[in-house]
Amino acid sequence: MGYGKILLFCAIIALAFGSFAIADEAKTIEADTVKQETAKSETELSSKTIAYYFHTTRRCPSCKKIEAYSSEAISTAFAEQLENGEIEFKLINTDEKENTHYNDDYQLYTKSLVLSKIVDGEETKWVNLDKIWELLGDKEKFTKYVVLSMEDFNKNE
Repeated sequence: MGYGKILLFCAIIALAFGSFAIADEAKTIEADTVKQETAKSETELSSKTIAYYFHTTRRCPSCKKIEAYSSEAISTAFAEQLENGEIEFKLINTDEKENTHYNDDYQLYTKSLVLSKIVDGEETKWVNLDKIWELLGDKEKFTKYVVLSMEDFNKNE
């Protein structure tokens, strides 16, 4: 084998190993980027708002309507925040043993929609949207009340 062929062979081997090194470096950079984005999103999500709809096992048509109106208002007005985890909508049955503490925690006496701000895993504030029963007969006013209350709750941090 002549020097030219050996040199060509060595060049090919060097390029092959070089491309593996570049590919490995690219994977490392990509992994680091994913880690940074994950850390960033976890930091950003250290704050969220939970909209709780508290109900009991026995539910009348009005109670079901409050749930439907609340869910629709939040999912329509805050679709992006629901998608990225900034806002959650949770249904809680306060008749279930593990949930009875909510009655004391939020001074509940009937079915209620409560907004709760969670920062670094701790609740920092909450509000009971007590006008939902008054506005139940007018879906538009009900929706506006829920949406404006959520916006106001989240901007006054």
